[in-house]
Amino acid sequence: MIRHIVLFKIKEFSSNEEKKQALDEVLINFRSLVGEIPQIREYKVKPDIVHGTASFDVIIDSSFDNLDDLKDYQMHPAHQYAVKQNQQWCCQKVIVDYNTEY
Repeated sequence: MIRHIVLFKIKEFSSNEEKKQALDEVLINFRSLVGEIPQIREYKVKPDIVHGTASFDVIIDSSFDNLDDLKDYQMHPAHQYAVKQNQQWCCQKVIVDYNTEY
């Protein structure tokens, strides 16, 4: 099984309310992929709860049967749309993919 982890940092906005709204949009945006993309085996989209200076704001923690399924997910039109939408809210991301069987 392949684990796909993505961390997002939300852009700075002029108010905390605007930043919270952007965070909510990111969560909704990626949570909408569940049920839309059949290759997804597990999919969690969660906000950070510590809010430290080194913290990222959102994690996507997902699993796929194999690398081909991960690639299909990444190329799926619904995922491509979510990524494009996300660019307006996020300024940084980190991605880690690993095989859970090693």
